[in-house]
Amino acid sequence: MTAISVTKIFKFDAAHFLPEHSGKCADLHGHTYRLEVTVARKDGGLVAEGSSAGMVLDFGDLKTIVQREIIEKVDHKMLNDIFPFRTTAENMVIHFYEVLEQQLAPLGVEVLKLRLWETQTSFAEVVK
Repeated sequence: MTAISVTKIFKFDAAHFLPEHSGKCADLHGHTYRLEVTVARKDGGLVAEGSSAGMVLDFGDLKTIVQREIIEKVDHKMLNDIFPFRTTAENMVIHFYEVLEQQLAPLGVEVLKLRLWETQTSFAEVVK
């Protein structure tokens, strides 16, 4: 059976800088980030019964988890003050992936792809 997945898109605004970077990102600047979250059930199917029957995961439930675990923590924030790592798109998307995998696993759901757009033409992604 082919696995079915769903994707939900989120946006947040945040500032950061990259210390010791040789380019202009060394200076304080901001982005409107776009986070695309693609998930599937670990069995590849759909919920069989209950109010979420016929779904991978209710979009509302996915929104609640991503908002609580990621967006509320980074939106309109200084990312260098939040994370203990260098705030590259690559490092952040890895961190977000790990956070969501931990939150979704008890629901029988896994993250298939997480894409973090830093600009309209540049993104980093984790693909399972």
